Amino acid sequence: MTVVDEEFEDLKRGIRDMVLLFKTIWDEVDHQFSELPREERHRIFSIIAPFLTDTLSAMVKGEDAMEDLTKPKGKRHGKKRR
Repeated sequence: MTVVDEEFEDLKRGIRDMVLLFKTIWDEVDHQFSELPREERHRIFSIIAPFLTDTLSAMVKGEDAMEDLTKPKGKRHGKKRR
C-alpha cells in the first residue's frame, strides 16, 4: 500500500467515524425529544451537533478543547475601543 493509499484510507475512516458520530447524536436527540415535532428536533440537532463534534474531535486529537471553546469570538476581539 502506498502513502497515498494509506492517506486515502485514513480519510475514508475519518469520514465514516464522523457519519457514525452524527448518526449517534441524531438518534439521541430523537430519543430524548421524541415528544417534539421533527422540525424542532432538527433545530436542536443543528445547535448541539457542531459543538459536540468539535469537542470530541479536539479530545481525540489530544488538544485542550476547553481552551478553544472559551476563547472569545467576534470581530471586536482584540481591538481597542475608542
